Amino acid sequence: MKPNDQSLQRLLGAAAKAAPERADAPPLGLETRVLAHWRAAGADDESVSLFAFFRRATLGAGLVLVLSAAWSLTRSGGNATGDEAALLDYDIQMSLNP
Repeated sequence: MKPNDQSLQRLLGAAAKAAPERADAPPLGLETRVLAHWRAAGADDESVSLFAFFRRATLGAGLVLVLSAAWSLTRSGGNATGDEAALLDYDIQMSLNP
């Protein structure tokens, strides 16, 4: 064995024989201060504002979807409907092909 290994084994053996230290309770005000700091730090979290932005964006997109669906259902289709629209689409497609 190398000398470093022997000294390490002695240190580990001494640590195993030592009596475990009893953990004392933290001071009374420490818990209160830690919790107050934790709550204050939680308010500055950037992900909260990001989630609020995404929620508002989703609601806005849903509103636009509902309004456009309602507008398309209430709009009168008097211009080019049915067969006329198909004929116009066919003419456009044929004019694009060489």
